[in-house]
Amino acid sequence: MLNSGVTMGLLRSIVWIPLRFILLLLFSPIVTVGYWALVLVVAIPSKIFRQLVSFVARQHDRDLGNLVTPKGVLAGRDFADWTTAPSHSITVVLKLRGKCDIQTLQKQILHTWVHKRNKENAFLEYPELQQYCTLRLGYLFFKWDRKFDIANHVKLYKSEDIHEETVVNDEKLHSIWEKVTKRGYNPKTSPWEFILIENYDPHGKVCSVDKLEQIPDEERSCAWIFRAHHGISDGFSIYQLLISLTDQGLPLWEQETACEAPKHFNFLMNLQAFVYGPPTFTNNLLNGVDYLHDLHYCNNRLSGKYSTVTSSSLDVKFVKNASKLHGVSFHAVLLGAISGGIRKYLLKNNLTIPLQPIRLAMPISQPNHTTKLRNEWLAGMVDLSVEKETAKQRLLTMNERLQGLKNGSLMPFLTQAMTFVGGFPVEAARLLSTKSGTSVMYSEMRGPNIPLTLFDKRLTLYGLMYSFGLGTDDLGVGFSSVSYNEKITLMLTLDQGIFKTKEKGQELMKCIVSDIEELQFGGSAHSQL
Repeated sequence: MLNSGVTMGLLRSIVWIPLRFILLLLFSPIVTVGYWALVLVVAIPSKIFRQLVSFVARQHDRDLGNLVTPKGVLAGRDFADWTTAPSHSITVVLKLRGKCDIQTLQKQILHTWVHKRNKENAFLEYPELQQYCTLRLGYLFFKWDRKFDIANHVKLYKSEDIHEETVVNDEKLHSIWEKVTKRGYNPKTSPWEFILIENYDPHGKVCSVDKLEQIPDEERSCAWIFRAHHGISDGFSIYQLLISLTDQGLPLWEQETACEAPKHFNFLMNLQAFVYGPPTFTNNLLNGVDYLHDLHYCNNRLSGKYSTVTSSSLDVKFVKNASKLHGVSFHAVLLGAISGGIRKYLLKNNLTIPLQPIRLAMPISQPNHTTKLRNEWLAGMVDLSVEKETAKQRLLTMNERLQGLKNGSLMPFLTQAMTFVGGFPVEAARLLSTKSGTSVMYSEMRGPNIPLTLFDKRLTLYGLMYSFGLGTDDLGVGFSSVSYNEKITLMLTLDQGIFKTKEKGQELMKCIVSDIEELQFGGSAHSQL
């Protein structure tokens, strides 16, 4: 017997499906014409005016760097909240074998990141690490931090419950991860930090620092937490930074992500977006009203408070085998598993399978991705295949939907539209880029297939965890994957309004992992569970 809340949710879903179709027919032509008018009458003149503001502002303030890239919409959205509660942070937890002190870490990062210069000229490779954002006539500019001090960015972790005499185990490391991700950045400094946890015991067997000090340095462990605001960097940029701490080069992502777009690509992309983008966007937007189900924030169920759940390391062959067996992409396997995990979780908890889609956002890299610390990704929206009954059906459906996203006109349209929106003053960017209709976000970080050695081979990086946007906006679930050293680790960021206990989050993680395991053996026409 369905309770009243589930019944109302089901009725809303039934009513919404035909209503969405009617709205699409009515509004698609209006949105198309309206977009053309906005581009010609508002966006292009605004872009010209922005260049004029940039010229005048830099004449009056020589410490100003360039304007924040117009694609960095997230910088505009989160600018006012950076010093209190930033929503768009990327956080990476690194586990290392060996002993590390803060002076060595500061010196290494200062040399390999902050002071690193481009080989072709004398300019700094990553000027953003010494620049913060400031406003001029409503527009965001980078500004040089003349009082830059590496100690403000690379430091030991200290708090009331974690101090110098505390041994940090994995449970405490998770707690620190959550707290660090949600805390504010220092005003008038570049929004990034690198935190060292010296007294880390991954096995949880040592209870005092005195006993930890008796262990030889090469057998000790330490943990690093690197956090940067998404407005100045993305996952690829962070990966470049982390690899640069070693002498092993950039073995992955270099060719597939930082590649050049074909000749005339930008012209063709913008033409496609201008013609086909608005109706596609209208359909995507209406189809993305995905909060009429029991996973998301029906009746304001989201709390804005998040907890994390991490899987044990899986053999990356699990995903690769499933990918080869079914002839689909690596991403399709993981997104199919998310779909299956959510379906299984809903059924196990006597919740209804929604008639309308559960929407997922995943970062899509932009053509000619810059090597600078600039956000060059956009969130592509794709419907999870929760409605399909078997793992194989979910997998094949997700692969088809991902191909449609990759080859369709939505991403060129978003690239064009967000370039314009990001070029508006901050308040306009915040107003025009308010996100809605997304229940789940998926992001990934891939690393090399061998352990990395750092600092003249005194430290070996053996584990990574990665999350984006802990506490971001109206997300119910954040899903991140890190594949490194032939292992893959999955991480969930879960709103406590939906997943009230850690056990509920662990239950969802088990459902996702079970789908991956099922797919590598064929993903036959299994039951709904």
